[in-house]
Amino acid sequence: MTGVRVSLVVALVVALTGAGAFFGIARANSPGSGTAAVSTPVAGRAVSPSLGRTWTQATDARPQAPQAPPMQSTPNPDPADVVQTYFSAVNEGDYIAAWALGGKQHIAGNTFDAFVQSFNTTNMYDVTINEVAGNKVEVELDQLLTDETHRHFTGTFTVEDGVIVAADIRPK
Repeated sequence: MTGVRVSLVVALVVALTGAGAFFGIARANSPGSGTAAVSTPVAGRAVSPSLGRTWTQATDARPQAPQAPPMQSTPNPDPADVVQTYFSAVNEGDYIAAWALGGKQHIAGNTFDAFVQSFNTTNMYDVTINEVAGNKVEVELDQLLTDETHRHFTGTFTVEDGVIVAADIRPK
């Protein structure tokens, strides 16, 4: 029975010493540790000359909640880039992207399917940016139709927060 108690006491001492070392509580050169080395503080750290090791003093063993990174505002894309990207998406048949970039604002009240169908007779658009004033983009459009004829338009697109929110386009 005495052997079991000794084993339990030894196991407890080993566990506590291991936990103390893990959390930075026990030090190799603390009083009674059997080392005569003196720690020398160096810029907030202790250096043990006899062991050649460096450690940082433990301040709090409790886990800390992660800090959220500071909020960074992403700049809005250039309005001219938004208009160009919109027509690139239309020309490539990426109607989901075109819808997200402003298609849903152009045909308010219509469905996505109606938006897609509006391009049935269009092969492509050639867009010329004439001027950008704030969030207004003045353009000229050359619409190449499926019958190889052209229609020409002029007007402005209004872009807010990276989305076309209004268009004032008329035949040229």
